[in-house]
Amino acid sequence: MAAHKFDYPPLLAPGRHFMTLSGIEALCVHPFTGQARKRREKLFYALDELVQELLRVKLPCTAFVDGSFLTEKPDPSDVDVLINIDEDVMKNLSVDQRILIDALNMEPYIAFIDSLAVTTYHRGHPYFGTALDVGNAGDAYGLEHAGVWLKGIAVLRFGETDVGLRICR
Repeated sequence: MAAHKFDYPPLLAPGRHFMTLSGIEALCVHPFTGQARKRREKLFYALDELVQELLRVKLPCTAFVDGSFLTEKPDPSDVDVLINIDEDVMKNLSVDQRILIDALNMEPYIAFIDSLAVTTYHRGHPYFGTALDVGNAGDAYGLEHAGVWLKGIAVLRFGETDVGLRICR
């Protein structure tokens, strides 16, 4: 039987937590000291760089932040970020938005960020609920490696979604 990767205790209760970038910094960087804080600051600056890129191209999306960065692990290797883009937005991307999405899906675009940009399809779309409907990948976030217990994920909203006005499925 294969051994599961050890998971440190989560910093958030199970579920999705809508946060600000400064809230993530307060949770994932400030409580740590010494080398752990220096490492986490480096990772946070990489996350900030990603956020600035999303803002620069004005991409309406939701970013799910997960992984060991949102646990008590003192020296996480990266920050896991899933960028979820609604299908109607994907149909109308600007050139800069398309370039960014393509870059986010190629490793590594930003050092210390493990990113993936995916599409969410609405209920009436032929791809809804199929293997191509990877927009539900955010539902797989928040599980520890053994799949036994849940942990929380931080959610950042950009563009139309940052006030929660987009109609989602």
